[in-house]
Amino acid sequence: MAQFQAVLFDMDGVLVDSEPFWQQFWRDQVFTHAETGDPSLEDVTGRNFRESLKELAATHGLPGGAERYVRQFEIAAETVYGERVSITPGMPDFFETLRDRGINVGIVSSAPSDWIETVIERFDLAPVDVMVSAEHIDLPGKPKPFIYEHTAADLTISSSTCLVIEDSVNGVRSAARAGCTVIRFCQGTTVQATDHTDYVANSPDELQQTILELLS
Repeated sequence: MAQFQAVLFDMDGVLVDSEPFWQQFWRDQVFTHAETGDPSLEDVTGRNFRESLKELAATHGLPGGAERYVRQFEIAAETVYGERVSITPGMPDFFETLRDRGINVGIVSSAPSDWIETVIERFDLAPVDVMVSAEHIDLPGKPKPFIYEHTAADLTISSSTCLVIEDSVNGVRSAARAGCTVIRFCQGTTVQATDHTDYVANSPDELQQTILELLS
């Protein structure tokens, strides 16, 4: 078994319960404007919204192009992260527990860095050893492996020593392709193992217990 040196958390769906809002936002504010075909949440969940908008515009057609919708996401995010979301129970204290064990703690998200920083500040998650947004790398985001490879390099460790917590299939694939060990967890929702999932946790307590067992 790998000797883990870092525990890396996705943000949306893992640390905060933002996914239901964003899924509804995609349906109501974007998908309804598609000119052809039938876009699905599978195409966008866990991915950087700018990348998803560009692909949707190319594949399904969006009136005015992708950029028309970017500002709508940015405006919505101010309320979503600043007021609406809640933190996964026990997570701020758990971050401290991991730090006390000498484990690197990080947040690796498809979201823009200012959204991540709002969550860190609002829920007192600092300090984190690494915080990486998909917008920090000039390569495709999740489900490609580059964001997790970049994070491991930032920490000067091997990605094989990273334990990653992800909710979406795209996120799980990204971490697994980078060589990380992956726990699948989604706040408030039961999840199933996928081909790339090493472990599943279906409550905050189960998640913490699984992480601590893997670190021991």
